[in-house]
Amino acid sequence: MVEEYRQSRDKEKFLRGHEGEIILFEAAARELKRLDAVPLPATKRLRAEMDGLTARRTALQSEYRKAQREEREYDTLRQNVEALLEKPREAEPQRQRNHELE
Repeated sequence: MVEEYRQSRDKEKFLRGHEGEIILFEAAARELKRLDAVPLPATKRLRAEMDGLTARRTALQSEYRKAQREEREYDTLRQNVEALLEKPREAEPQRQRNHELE
């Protein structure tokens, strides 16, 4: 709001138009000072940080989904390999039985 005030051509008109907000702001500032509260960070800085975090979250979610797809592919490959390796073992006892009967 300070920046808007500085940029306004008619400072008195701006003050009259935003008098309620200014009074609330000053009262809040006095109360925060009385409580020795830590000042709040600038809104623009918070928004920039949130935008950065949102972009990072989106990138990490994409990476996570890719890892999940790869995990499913590897699991399918593992199951296929296990199935192929188990078939000869199952057929081997059958061959032995056939061989014993002969």
